[in-house]
Amino acid sequence: MTRNRIRPSVGFLTPFTKMQVLIALFALAALVWLVPMIQHGRLMLVAMAVLGVGTVLGPAFFAVDGPIQISLDRVLWGAMFALAAIGWRMGNVRLPKLNRLDWMVVGVVGWFFIRAAMGGAVPDGSSPVARWLFYIAMPAGMYLIARLVTVQQQDIQIMMIGMVGLGLYLAVTAVFEVYGVHGLVFPRYIVDGEVWEFFGRGRGPLMNPSGNGILISIALVAAALGFVYAGRRGKLVYAVIVTVLMVGLYATLTRSAWMGGIAAIGLVAMLYSPRWVRVLGLAMVVLFGGAFVMGLKDQLVQMKRDKNLTAADAQKSMALRPLLAIVAWEMFKDRPIAGHGFGHYFAHNDPYHSQRGYDLPLEIARPYNQHNVVLSVLVDTGLVGASLFVGWLVSLMGVGWRLVREANRKPEVRCTGVMLLGTMIAYLINGMFQDVLIIPMVHMFLFYIAGVAVTVRECEMVIKVPENAKSPALRGAAANGYVSAQVPASS
Repeated sequence: MTRNRIRPSVGFLTPFTKMQVLIALFALAALVWLVPMIQHGRLMLVAMAVLGVGTVLGPAFFAVDGPIQISLDRVLWGAMFALAAIGWRMGNVRLPKLNRLDWMVVGVVGWFFIRAAMGGAVPDGSSPVARWLFYIAMPAGMYLIARLVTVQQQDIQIMMIGMVGLGLYLAVTAVFEVYGVHGLVFPRYIVDGEVWEFFGRGRGPLMNPSGNGILISIALVAAALGFVYAGRRGKLVYAVIVTVLMVGLYATLTRSAWMGGIAAIGLVAMLYSPRWVRVLGLAMVVLFGGAFVMGLKDQLVQMKRDKNLTAADAQKSMALRPLLAIVAWEMFKDRPIAGHGFGHYFAHNDPYHSQRGYDLPLEIARPYNQHNVVLSVLVDTGLVGASLFVGWLVSLMGVGWRLVREANRKPEVRCTGVMLLGTMIAYLINGMFQDVLIIPMVHMFLFYIAGVAVTVRECEMVIKVPENAKSPALRGAAANGYVSAQVPASS
């Protein structure tokens, strides 16, 4: 559902808006400090900055409206590509040889653009091409940046630490939202009661509890991996961090977010625990999980979450999903190959809510978007778009699993695979109940982590080489400071 957010006006600035402007100017001035990063080939750090700024200081915080809305993260995203071009000219950035997954991303970006541009006008006057730009093209740009760089071990460590830090911020903010400690919430628009949707839940700076839950789930995976590889004192620290993240995940008050987070951290437990622990843990989850769900089924269904909605409204939201699925099926049957157009759902869905063949109140689902990401893609882009998109997701899961299971892998390489799989699990579980494609920043994280994993899979990770290395091959590579992870450890 579309939300109207307050934007800074030209003629009058409130004190809070003045603070936003000052922060925006300071952030723009800080772009100068990115130049040394590119001189040393540190595009990975710039990409992490894009993710952090886009999450906390995105368009809802400060934006200049125009033909294309400009915000801090989008300026930084453009600067990242300018720096990449400079790095390419300097020889610090190389163009990768495209593999199968890269071509699938090209196909998704291209087909979604065609279906956005050729679908005609939409009732609310929004631009489908702008939706494609912000939710498909820009995330694909993050994937491209991750494919351009040579990944170092410390990059993976920095990525995981950055995800944990961002997740802690989101978790603590979500707790403050739920318990009404609004004075400690930043940015302040998060607790703006006039934006009523999801108000009272831990919706975070993305203004969406499901999206907030996905990012916290990614942080949970990173923190759980930190716990696995940390020493005794480090394990205590990471145990506290995991607890805070779990509390923040609960504060989203969103069932799909809970399931995604639990499944993601369960993945880490499954991969790093002895077999008998995994079997015992699975049995306990099935036993106690089944008892919990059966005992609290009514409470979970009727749980009051938003401050402006009743428990009955929350229960009604679950009844919408099968109705939306029926509408999606009928729309798909009419245009199965190319779909109705990316971002054109509301331009074509109206007649399908008036069908009487199902003897169901399809009309009540008329104002709502699809609540399933695969059905949304299928309706908008047809079998062509859905095949490309789903095929890419399935292929990514294969990449992650191979990084995790292949022998003689360095911990950072295996962690990259686990991070990708955990992200995919959180994304897909939430995507079963929400159109996560149109939640801000979610695809930016997904495409970036996917690009890093594909690059690592292509043996582009580099490791520090000691100057006194015995191997002539390693000594030669040490002259440049690094050697490809493709070199056997026994060299």
